[in-house]
Amino acid sequence: MSARGIYDRKGEMFGYIDQQDVYDLEGNRIGMIHGKLVHDRNDTPMWLLDGDAICDLKGNVMGYMGQPARHGET
Repeated sequence: MSARGIYDRKGEMFGYIDQQDVYDLEGNRIGMIHGKLVHDRNDTPMWLLDGDAICDLKGNVMGYMGQPARHGET
């Protein structure tokens, strides 16, 4: 299994993606990927995925996904 960090535009990590699930840094599941959209736990779209970019619903880049890393790697 591998996870990808989610980073804001300043390069600070604020969450991660593990397979199709999206988590905050405390390990709380905050959403799930459905195609090119990330939905929150209430199934409401909250982000768009454009390659490695994470965008708001209007298409403005908010951050990026990092490279895949295996669990336990630093």
